[in-house]
Amino acid sequence: MADVLAIGAHPDDVELTMGGLLLRLVDAGRSVAILDLTRGEGGTRGTAETRAAEAAAGARALGAAERTILDFGDGLLEPSLPVRRAVVAAIRRHRPSLVVAPHWRDLHPDHAAAGRAVRAVRYVCGMPKWDPGPHAPHRPSTFLFSMHHTEFRVSVVVDVTSVWERKCAAVRCYPSQLHDPASKEPRTSIASDEFVPRWEARHRWFGSRAGVRFGEPYFHDGPVPVHDPVALLGAARP
Repeated sequence: MADVLAIGAHPDDVELTMGGLLLRLVDAGRSVAILDLTRGEGGTRGTAETRAAEAAAGARALGAAERTILDFGDGLLEPSLPVRRAVVAAIRRHRPSLVVAPHWRDLHPDHAAAGRAVRAVRYVCGMPKWDPGPHAPHRPSTFLFSMHHTEFRVSVVVDVTSVWERKCAAVRCYPSQLHDPASKEPRTSIASDEFVPRWEARHRWFGSRAGVRFGEPYFHDGPVPVHDPVALLGAARP
């Protein structure tokens, strides 16, 4: 079981987009499980084996209790019935209160497919007769969707200032994907020397919108329940 299930299309997606949230939750005593829907084997740089080793290091850096890597085809991911069944099985096994996944409108088709698959099963994962298996039905109380390439109307910004350096350390667990001036592999967007500064700038921008140094943006599909309005007003910024 885990309090939080973080879902990515590829190894490194979770670290890049939701690593700060996961670190803050782990620091608060919550358990985190990670599910990658592909092995990342279709990436321009690195191999499936390299990505698996990097993903294990990334999970340790985030303090995740478990990481599972599935093989639905990097570059070929679709919100198909097998993918939806795999997501439901993970939700029912871990029984999280919170699921975090990529937003379903993203430039990268794998990110979009992962988000659509998660969004499609939010209700059916709690239905006893929908794809029954070894674990009882379970419907998490909260789903958040993270930002990758494509911006969306943000409803939640998580202050990740206190864990920023640790989030960066988790991202650095993927040297095969990041800029290396000595590498002879083809240049990619994430492997360019401009990527990390742009990535940091996005976190600074959303942090500035919330009155903090670094922020992670999320979409919550529907109103966000507030149990402590006094704390909310204390955290609000104009």
